Amino acid sequence: MPVPRAELKLVRLLSRCEALAADRRGPDEWRLEKYVSALEEMLLDLKKHSSKPAPEVLNEYSRKVDFLKGLLEADKLSSSSEKALANQFLAPGRTPTTTKERTPATKTVHLQTKARYTGEMRNELLGT
Repeated sequence: MPVPRAELKLVRLLSRCEALAADRRGPDEWRLEKYVSALEEMLLDLKKHSSKPAPEVLNEYSRKVDFLKGLLEADKLSSSSEKALANQFLAPGRTPTTTKERTPATKTVHLQTKARYTGEMRNELLGT
């Protein structure tokens, strides 16, 4: 059975969002937030589509979108300790988004943000 066009679009945007999240973002970066909201809409459309993918695949897409959404919400918190705590509760995706990935990009992003927030907490505590 061929992959629906809506799923292809979702996977492309999802991998782009994962790449944007992996790069260190500045405070004036707005694209990721817009892309994630578009991902949510595309996911809802895909769930209503007549030739939707298997439920396991849809759950994985939902998990990755929720992870990116939680990452954006954690980034908006004021203190680095709150950010680190919120980051601990985020669940990255279990499977790679594209066939080129060896490990899931969301897992890599999760580890990068964890290290960044830990570094921020260290700097706050030590006053450097």
